[in-house]
Amino acid sequence: MNRKSPLLRTRATAALAALGLGLSCFTTSSALAGDVTKEMKKPAEEALGIHVHGLINLEVSDHYITPRGLNVENQGVIFQPLALLFWNLYSSETGFLNDVTLTTGVWNSIHTKKSGADPSHWNEIDPIAGLSFKVLKDWQLDVFWSAFQSQTDSYDTSNNLSVKLTYNDKWFGDSFSINPYVEYWDELSDKATVVFNPATSSESYYFSIGINPTYKFKSIPLTISFPTSINIVGDDFYQRFDGTSGGSGLAVFTTQFKVQVPLDFIPKGYGAWTFYAAVQYYHLNNDGLLDGNQVLADGSREENLVQFHGGVSIFF
Repeated sequence: MNRKSPLLRTRATAALAALGLGLSCFTTSSALAGDVTKEMKKPAEEALGIHVHGLINLEVSDHYITPRGLNVENQGVIFQPLALLFWNLYSSETGFLNDVTLTTGVWNSIHTKKSGADPSHWNEIDPIAGLSFKVLKDWQLDVFWSAFQSQTDSYDTSNNLSVKLTYNDKWFGDSFSINPYVEYWDELSDKATVVFNPATSSESYYFSIGINPTYKFKSIPLTISFPTSINIVGDDFYQRFDGTSGGSGLAVFTTQFKVQVPLDFIPKGYGAWTFYAAVQYYHLNNDGLLDGNQVLADGSREENLVQFHGGVSIFF
């Protein structure tokens, strides 16, 4: 996030993404959609010939912490609605390429506490677009663009690219999977992190390496997962107070415990509804990231953060 003035701005915002969603903001969104789409997409297409599906996700949290470790908001209640459309462009049960899907959508962050250069409850809006390629049935390549737009006039719009490769394994049968992935995330234009000196700041990148161990109970309607990842950043991805680079290497470790319960009492004609709740832990290991959070989080320079969040996703 390229803040217009480090003195004027006391709080900044940056978000997703990715797919995995993930996503980057979208990493989270795609993970939310993943289990539902596996069960609902194919039957709907075969029965109705439907090739466009949607996801609405309504999340509530006690923090706004980005996948890059920025502690954007640590007060009040955070509402983060997400809306996605999935456009199936190609599908085949055989061959190398099994599926091509275009995803378009928008994500918002709305806070009970006003913040920003021009203080507002509506903090951020992020458009999302990208292509997903499913190959050899178990591999998925996601190529996504996202833009972080401040609704409080706090920073210039940051455009970003995410390229993510996921293996949806079946090593342990249908109930348990590890789902390892690697992601490359690049700032195409303007920063997605706190800028203290624009003259010495430049766009950069990071790599994420992660797993999403998931167990789906057969006897009860419950799925649990433990999404876990690390971010390895380029030298200029974060910036120190004095305008020097934050340094390269391992910057963020995060893991969470998440439960999902399908709301089967809602008729399928109203979509597939799922309730989820999670607690997520972050360990931050970069001086530039901690400097940025000291500005964002009212002087807090915590290396260890905990976030509680939950909500409802609706796939149709």
